[in-house]
Amino acid sequence: MANDICEQFGANLRRIRRKRKFTQEELAHRVGMDVSYLSELENGRKEPCLRKMKEISQALEVPLGQLLRGV
Repeated sequence: MANDICEQFGANLRRIRRKRKFTQEELAHRVGMDVSYLSELENGRKEPCLRKMKEISQALEVPLGQLLRGV
């Protein structure tokens, strides 16, 4: 079940990042994380903490709920 949640979160993250026209490098820099970690999030291989999810949603300028849609 955790993989399903991580995969859905990652898919939402990738979709929103692309819609906002950010590269992984740009978003990672805005959030203060490694690009490799962001890539693992988008691919559903890592499970972010709540604080990191909030930072990502703020950097993307979207409500946290959009990142969690369908999770």
